[in-house]
Amino acid sequence: MSSEIPAEMAPSSPPPPAAPTPRASSGWATACHLVGLLDFGVSFLLAGLLATLVVWLAQRDTDPEANFHGKEALNFQLNVLAWQVLALPLICCCFIGIPMLVLLPVVKLVAMLVAAAKAANGERWTYPLILRVVR
Repeated sequence: MSSEIPAEMAPSSPPPPAAPTPRASSGWATACHLVGLLDFGVSFLLAGLLATLVVWLAQRDTDPEANFHGKEALNFQLNVLAWQVLALPLICCCFIGIPMLVLLPVVKLVAMLVAAAKAANGERWTYPLILRVVR
């Protein structure tokens, strides 16, 4: 008897690797970023900051991904709020505060959507150029 396998029964090339699947906990991690958009880019209302804080506090002990993303989102929210508060005196002295107040909501929207997309894919992403107040 021959030990060769007929060509029609021979295994073909291995299947391509599966695309990375989002982790089961990516829903809360994504929510940490997306609830920050509740204030529509104007952090003076604090709705986005408070919503992010609530989601993070509720999930930080049970979900390590939500803990990481919640801290990142909270740090970003605090930084945006600080920049918006800083822009007010800059309006009075040199008018550079006006472009800051116009651009910050756009930057906030884009950065939070990118972070939410990364979190939904199960990736850890850190916001660039922010001070990390919450560690």
